Amino acid sequence: MAIMVTGCLSTFLVLQLDEFRPHVGDIVAFRAGSQDTDMWQMSVPATLVAGAPNAACALDPNVIAQKGGSLIVEGRQDEPPVRYLVHWAGSGTASAPGDCGVSANLLMSRTDLQRLANAAGGFGVGDKGIVQ
Repeated sequence: MAIMVTGCLSTFLVLQLDEFRPHVGDIVAFRAGSQDTDMWQMSVPATLVAGAPNAACALDPNVIAQKGGSLIVEGRQDEPPVRYLVHWAGSGTASAPGDCGVSANLLMSRTDLQRLANAAGGFGVGDKGIVQ
């Protein structure tokens, strides 16, 4: 039991370090045709910033991986809850309804941004190193 508690506490503390958080300039890139379909059973919620303010849309890694696209972290709102301003460019993000379009400025949580990065193989392009 002590080992499990220590492991959970260590993981929590490491995640709180700023070094492991997404930074402005980080990129999440999906290469077209890079993944098997239905590999990720999730849909990540986002909020559109421009156009129809506070309109919700979704990013589905399976849809994105078919034709490709990328997210660039453009800013971070530090007041709770912490949210990231990202710019999406690429193919559609989800099956209609809920598609964010081919280009959009979005707000999303750190957890949701990390989930998308995990689905793409990590932050960055190429060998998936962090690009800053």
